Amino acid sequence: MAFCDFETTTYGKWILAGEHAVVRGHAALVFPIKERKLTLSYLANSSLLGADYTGNSGSDMHLLFWSVLEHGMHLLGRSLNQVGGHFHLDSSIPVGAGMGASAALCVAMSRWFSKQQMIEDSHCNTFAKELEHLFHGKSSGLDVAGVAAEGGVYFKAGVIEPLRQTIQPMCFLSSCNQIGITSHCIQQVQGIWDKNPLLAQQLDKQMSESVGEAKIALEQGGEKAVSLLALAINKAADCFMQWGLVSESLQQHMNRLTAEGAIAVKPTGSGGGGFVLSLWNKQPPAELELLAV
Repeated sequence: MAFCDFETTTYGKWILAGEHAVVRGHAALVFPIKERKLTLSYLANSSLLGADYTGNSGSDMHLLFWSVLEHGMHLLGRSLNQVGGHFHLDSSIPVGAGMGASAALCVAMSRWFSKQQMIEDSHCNTFAKELEHLFHGKSSGLDVAGVAAEGGVYFKAGVIEPLRQTIQPMCFLSSCNQIGITSHCIQQVQGIWDKNPLLAQQLDKQMSESVGEAKIALEQGGEKAVSLLALAINKAADCFMQWGLVSESLQQHMNRLTAEGAIAVKPTGSGGGGFVLSLWNKQPPAELELLAV
């Protein structure tokens, strides 16, 4: 096989609303985090296969990278022994923080497979989703859509529609310093479907409504847009509360943000810990160390 040099960049991601319900075909709003990125480069000039890693989260990508490369070759009915060359991964996307590190890697690797003419260019996102099943059992494709986008995306049942934003609200991310385990959170939501399907259905509907309301606020703008967006975000946050996905440390962190003046706060991602989205109508205090998105 003849390989060629390659380089690509993917981003972290954050979800405004739609978590959990998205796997049952409801819509979600996802955005790339341009300040957190993964750059994958490849030099084909070596017969020996190798890889090295730089960046804040580079070393954490070590095991993820090899498993994705091997899984991709396996899906295509090929052997890892057929690959030579040297990979370099530079990443500032924290692993296990709900920022889409695995999706960013899967999209970057999918583009590499396409460049080496092992898959069609048009199949890139579909193949990335296949690769991501390795981490999430069955990926909805939401994270893949977010890390590959240049701006906000309205995602529903695998269909990606770019947001036509007319306002740029003051949204920030911050960590509650407790990791949320995605698989546990999914099981928690599934438990509600098993015990109380009526409530589960109602919560999916509520989350779906919050997505629609947030989309209208972002796209239509106007003087009430930020207030309407705050209502939509808090509506989505209430779903996390009723799912039982707000841990004590997560609640404390959200309470602090509210006390400091945030007009809406919610977990972003699977919940149970991880990052919090906050919306502000004034510049937040610098000591909070928030990441502007």
